[in-house]
Amino acid sequence: MNFERYILVDYENVQNFSGDFIDESTKLIILRGENQKKLPAELIEMTQPWGASVEWHGVPGKGKNALDFFIAYFLGFFVSMAADKEYIIYSKDTGYDPLIRYLSTRNIRIRRIVSFQELDIDKPVYIDNTMTEDLERVRENLQKVPANKRPKTKKSLRGHIKTLLKTKTDDEIIKVVEDMFIVKMIYMENGHIKYAL
Repeated sequence: MNFERYILVDYENVQNFSGDFIDESTKLIILRGENQKKLPAELIEMTQPWGASVEWHGVPGKGKNALDFFIAYFLGFFVSMAADKEYIIYSKDTGYDPLIRYLSTRNIRIRRIVSFQELDIDKPVYIDNTMTEDLERVRENLQKVPANKRPKTKKSLRGHIKTLLKTKTDDEIIKVVEDMFIVKMIYMENGHIKYAL
């Protein structure tokens, strides 16, 4: 099968998938870390119809950047065989950006996305209008928190937001955090959340 686009997924960093933008020309390589023993049944069921277009790789090694090296390996492997294809790293970690900039100077079509929405070339990345107020409340709240006291993990950030937006469900809190990544209020660096408020 001849693929035109390769998406490498940092599954330690992102777990949200959408099948809306996957077709027969896309190869999806999902890399999961040594500690990720269990996969959600819904995810397996969702990716199963894609057949040979999806590869799962459990990689050995522990540490906050262990998976990054494997993604760099797979990326190099595929680029060496087909430099004219499009390559996408699906991760919230900005640690990939220097490699992406370097490969771009070598005329490799490559980018990093933080949301599957970014794969839809017909529509700009959007956030649900009902979430805009919530994002603004969270931004204003976090701006008042000293930089060294802000949540450093996604789990602690979700807890912080849950305290602030008491009426929201857990799924809605997860969506708020995802939207924060999409609008670039936050990003990941070396396994920790950083803020651009």
